[in-house]
Amino acid sequence: MQIKLIIFAIVSVTVLAGCAHYKTTLTNAQGETVTCEASGKSGVITGYYLRRGFEDCVNAAKARGFEEVPQTNPKPK
Repeated sequence: MQIKLIIFAIVSVTVLAGCAHYKTTLTNAQGETVTCEASGKSGVITGYYLRRGFEDCVNAAKARGFEEVPQTNPKPK
């Protein structure tokens, strides 16, 4: 019984807590850039709103003529 409780606690903490980070850079034909970024502690509900806010930023920039810049992988230090 105690093992089930421990497993339940681990699953609950994993689902309800965590971190999320979303970031992208968009550029337009004039070379101007916009960076959309959202980060914070992410639970099931909070993660949804973090992602939604990030996507709203990206969609607003695209509506103004910006396009996403392809992501490059930084070199490890």
